[in-house]
Amino acid sequence: MTAHSSRRSFTAITGLAALGAAVGATFGSTLGLGVRTAQADDSTTSPPPTPAAAPTRALRFAHCTDIHMTPNTNAFEGTARALNTVHATGAQMILTGGDLVMDSFATPRAMVDSEWVLFHKVFAEHCTIPVEHCLGNHDILGWCKSKAQATGSESDFGYARALSELKLSSRWRSFDRNGWHFIVLSSVEPDPKDECGYLARLNPQQRAWLEADLAATKLPIVVVSHIPIVSITSSMRGGDQEKAQKTEISGGSMHLDANTIHSMFRKSGHVKLVLSGHMHLIDQCTADGITYACSGAVCGGWWKKNANHCDPTFALIDLFADGTFHYEMRNTEWVIA
Repeated sequence: MTAHSSRRSFTAITGLAALGAAVGATFGSTLGLGVRTAQADDSTTSPPPTPAAAPTRALRFAHCTDIHMTPNTNAFEGTARALNTVHATGAQMILTGGDLVMDSFATPRAMVDSEWVLFHKVFAEHCTIPVEHCLGNHDILGWCKSKAQATGSESDFGYARALSELKLSSRWRSFDRNGWHFIVLSSVEPDPKDECGYLARLNPQQRAWLEADLAATKLPIVVVSHIPIVSITSSMRGGDQEKAQKTEISGGSMHLDANTIHSMFRKSGHVKLVLSGHMHLIDQCTADGITYACSGAVCGGWWKKNANHCDPTFALIDLFADGTFHYEMRNTEWVIA
């Protein structure tokens, strides 16, 4: 953490990685030539145990979520600093976590156009490593039709605009990199009861695809979704959550189908790390050997000072050849004035 870091809200629980393997030395006696035996009065000591070899790092990448690019703040400069800081770590890849632009969900087209122009410009000028993108709720064009001044008949309505901007063929996909399997999920579905709402869950088509994709690999797996599948942060948003003596968590802040997805991960046996953003907070929890981590936000509190959200941050992850990983939060070194 640099001198630019603010301890005020940058409180991360860093990831734990099993970096060693148990090494046992087996000693036995052998009959025959070449065997040296100790005399009864010899003073003998056992050799020191051989230290465990450090695992081989397969890939270092950065999880940069919630950039929220906009011309209305210093988002361009802040993102440029974040990208420069990521490159200085020796990261070999960037995995974004969605909400790449400030908003296209409920924003007129002219502003959305300017946001995407700046987004592409900052990556063109400050990024020289591969980038894999995940989409968030703010990347969806015009779902809130009244505020976005959209009809729904536009050719780039909904996810189509972001897919075109990023040259992606699907909202969800998977790929292999350096002996690890990456799964990129699409968290956001429309709320049938609210034109300007959304819910976190997988639609039936994506769920069937995920089940098949998990079954098709034996590699260790990293999953990324925009909205957390499992997260402590979901209990820290939305005001009073007690309803009829029960805790109620919004379907917009954590996956409604979390139990189903977690069961699929557990059945796979290969899912190691599940990354998310959306909450602009930092947390980490582990269940059934699967670590769920919410990696804050590159924009912090939407590029403004906000004591209720994290500082500008990203996660730095080392993946090892033995299927273990190391996860830690880093400050982007951008100071919000």
